[in-house]
Amino acid sequence: MHLTLFSNPVCSIPGYRHFLVNSIQSLLALDNFVITDEERIEDASFGYRFRGLNEFMKLHIPDYTKEKSAEQHLFNLEVDVYRLRRIFERNSPSILI
Repeated sequence: MHLTLFSNPVCSIPGYRHFLVNSIQSLLALDNFVITDEERIEDASFGYRFRGLNEFMKLHIPDYTKEKSAEQHLFNLEVDVYRLRRIFERNSPSILI
């Protein structure tokens, strides 16, 4: 659902985000940004609010290395997935229509 490739050599390849977004349909977020409709649809332009990599689509993923229990970790993951989906829904022109 969410993939982060920061500091990975693949990030230096031009167009890697476009390739991954259109290759992995189940992917909802890449590199701390929710994937937009505009990124999935070729030559689509819905305006700044719906553009990929803008602040409206920023996803904050907390550091889970300090979690003490597996149950708390799973609960926090569910909360993150919920937040990710809400960000997408609020900023998706196809859902808003």
